[in-house]
Amino acid sequence: MQKKKPLNVAIGCRIQFSREQAGMTQEQLAEKINRSTQFVSTIERGIAGASLETIVSLCDALCVSSEWLLRGQEPTPTADYIAAKLVGLSTEELISMNKLVNDLLDMLHAGRRQF
Repeated sequence: MQKKKPLNVAIGCRIQFSREQAGMTQEQLAEKINRSTQFVSTIERGIAGASLETIVSLCDALCVSSEWLLRGQEPTPTADYIAAKLVGLSTEELISMNKLVNDLLDMLHAGRRQF
């Protein structure tokens, strides 16, 4: 049996974590990236590494950055990055998110005025 490479194991753990955070099964992720469930399982367990094309597909499907998937680092969020996280929310969820964002912005602006 071939020894697992530490980088493949780390990336696999982040793929699994991101998939679970997204509320997806391995089957659902496999369908989104046009691969088999066995392939997703193999990648998540770090048994094999993913190609660059697969990494890009995984990032898109999981709405995560390549910095997160490859290095475990969250990027500085951009408006597009944040907007991508909101895709698929219901109208009610979007209304709630809008209120939450407005409240947070009000708090941030109030905090800036205090200093």
